[in-house]
Amino acid sequence: MSENERPAPRPINALSAMSLVLIFPARTFERLRERPRWVLPLLFIVAASMTSAVFAVRGGYMDGFISNAALRSGATPAEIESGFLAAGVLMAVAVVPVVALMEAFFFRVVGTVFGGRAPFGTVFSAVVHASVPAGVGALVFALLMPLTRSATAGANLSFLVDPVSRPFCWSVARQIDLFSIWYFVLLGIAAEPLFGLARKRARTAALTFALVYIAIMSWSGVGGATRFADPYESWGIEDVAGEVVRLSPAADAEDVAMVRIAAATGRERARALTGIEADERIAYYLYASLDEKERITGNAMLAHGVEWANVVHVVWGNEADAAVVGETAKLIAASRVGTVYNPFLREGLGGLAREVWQGKHLLSEARRLEEEGALPGLEVLLEPARFEELRSGVARPASAGFAAFLVSRLGPSGYAGLLASVAAGRPAVDVLEDVLGSRIDAIEDGWRGFVAAADGP
Repeated sequence: MSENERPAPRPINALSAMSLVLIFPARTFERLRERPRWVLPLLFIVAASMTSAVFAVRGGYMDGFISNAALRSGATPAEIESGFLAAGVLMAVAVVPVVALMEAFFFRVVGTVFGGRAPFGTVFSAVVHASVPAGVGALVFALLMPLTRSATAGANLSFLVDPVSRPFCWSVARQIDLFSIWYFVLLGIAAEPLFGLARKRARTAALTFALVYIAIMSWSGVGGATRFADPYESWGIEDVAGEVVRLSPAADAEDVAMVRIAAATGRERARALTGIEADERIAYYLYASLDEKERITGNAMLAHGVEWANVVHVVWGNEADAAVVGETAKLIAASRVGTVYNPFLREGLGGLAREVWQGKHLLSEARRLEEEGALPGLEVLLEPARFEELRSGVARPASAGFAAFLVSRLGPSGYAGLLASVAAGRPAVDVLEDVLGSRIDAIEDGWRGFVAAADGP
């Protein structure tokens, strides 16, 4: 063997490659070129990402973000937490491997542009091993959360930039941290043996990849800047006759009086239908337009209530007064009977309180559905999943008609007691049969007869 010839690098096992790439990257990438491996490091990155996400959510380090999201959407914090947890697991299991494949594809394209050649499997192996620091970083951030009390503090440089005034700069700063720099450095080392490039050319290829990658990720992440800002920071606050109204700077101040009237009507309707007269103050968030409401809350209805926070989000428009009345009545009832009850009964109370929807009297619509044979049976309506599959033009009249039937049979206090029993966790069918003293089929017959004889508006 001549002195200019170098012996072929020996193959390396998967565990050694994943460990040694952090200490002896050049030699490790040379050996991986001969026998590419990717399963173990990819599993490590997925597991580390999942661990960090679960720890952030379950450890309570995202509680503020979760509460704010729940306040806007109308879901409970527990529901939002479950959604974040599921999203974190999905990101780790499904998105991380896909992103690694895309990075490998793009890195191979860049290497080819600079005159290098390498099989995709070899490039993917190098990219996954270079990503091992990302897995290490995820575990480090998880360990630091008890000290920082935050799921984002110290993770990158975004804390140096205001996300609202400079969203793109903020997004760029999010891409820069110790472990992402480590990743790009490892790719720079890998490019030389991987693509067979001269050292300087290999480093230039890796730098090009890093700059384009950061630019693309920053551009795609600009929309996330608003998630970390308080959308209500510049909103005004008015205390009107015992109710709190927070209004958008662009909202019509004259609509505040209309919100107050609708809120008072909602309280009266709740008292008439359930006998409940609550003293709790309800906060009404008044938006300037439906677009603004949907952008901030993700809900495109004129009004929606948040029962756990005692908040109603509303944008004033046609039938907004009726919508506020219905949501107010639901919140007042929930404050006494509990928030976990069958959505059919929940929407029934709101519909009965508001009386109209899209210009139609709900009891008259229920009668029309019964006359046309389109009114669904209780076996559909009392099953939450099946009820929520119904179109609004059927669900709202049917639930309002049933609420009217129950109030007529039980009176306000009896109706409130029934709601409380269902909220306590008992099956709705069992509660109805016990309270009304009849089998569910007889109850349905009585309800249908009541709806068929219902007077119009």
